[in-house]
Amino acid sequence: MSTAEPGPAADGTDPIPRVRATGAVKMSELSPLSNPWGLEGLSVVVMGAGGGGIGTSISRFLGHARASVVAVDIDAEKLKVCTDALAADGTKHIGLVADGRDKAAVAEVVDKACELAPLRGSVQVAGGMWPPQWAPFASDDPAFDDVMALNFGSTVNTVRAVGRRLVEQGNGGTLCNIATTSALNGMPYGSAYAAAKAAVLSLTRSLSIEWGSRNIRVNAVAPGSIATPKSASTRKPGDTDGNDTDVIPMRRRGTSDDIAKGVLFMMSDMSAYVTGQVLCVDGGTSVRPTYNDSEELPVFVHNEELRARLRDW
Repeated sequence: MSTAEPGPAADGTDPIPRVRATGAVKMSELSPLSNPWGLEGLSVVVMGAGGGGIGTSISRFLGHARASVVAVDIDAEKLKVCTDALAADGTKHIGLVADGRDKAAVAEVVDKACELAPLRGSVQVAGGMWPPQWAPFASDDPAFDDVMALNFGSTVNTVRAVGRRLVEQGNGGTLCNIATTSALNGMPYGSAYAAAKAAVLSLTRSLSIEWGSRNIRVNAVAPGSIATPKSASTRKPGDTDGNDTDVIPMRRRGTSDDIAKGVLFMMSDMSAYVTGQVLCVDGGTSVRPTYNDSEELPVFVHNEELRARLRDW
């Protein structure tokens, strides 16, 4: 069995055990690491928690980190998918039906969260854009304002209500907004979605500075191509990823759990000195050169000998 010995300190003590060469110290002996999340006994609002996708995974990961989860969705049936999972996990939680575009409804959500446990912060998941809403920008697009309201307007309402309460509490807090890699690169025929999420990123950065002195951190997670029940509903029966993964360096689509892990990091004390940042969870897509082919070689490299040398390493 490994043992820990005290390191040097002025008073002869050391709060962090030092590990002898005989082996690793037990996790229970490292108090900062035994429960690194810092979420126990605190409530986190998850807007857009229903449906078994990203919001549900985030809610469950937060629950496993001992947070009290306030699961919110506009759809009662989808919300039940999340609350049933939280109940099965043994997570302290409440489920609320509310629309993030409604300021009064969001304010009530925050009140309920504070009744459940002291407020830690929020995760803004609600958003998206359905295929019927894709349109050329030059056309008279009736969905543009709706997409902006859902993705940016609801984020404004949530972070304002949660941020105001965190300032009142005076204990700091954490907010994480779900964006998209399209906010960084643009999205042809989905300009409303890309613009709304880009606005979310700008708001995230601005508030991280404005609220930094209050110890309120504001970050974002930007998913790439993620397989969710919502995305699956837009495909025909029997459809597979096919060539979709050719543009993803890791050659797979992401999962809801991939996003949840990034969010848990941002919401927890593991990222205590991180604010104003965007974590891309996209399998490397956002840094992939647009001129690479399916073999990750530049399209202008035609010499077969050179291609073979680069490819077959």
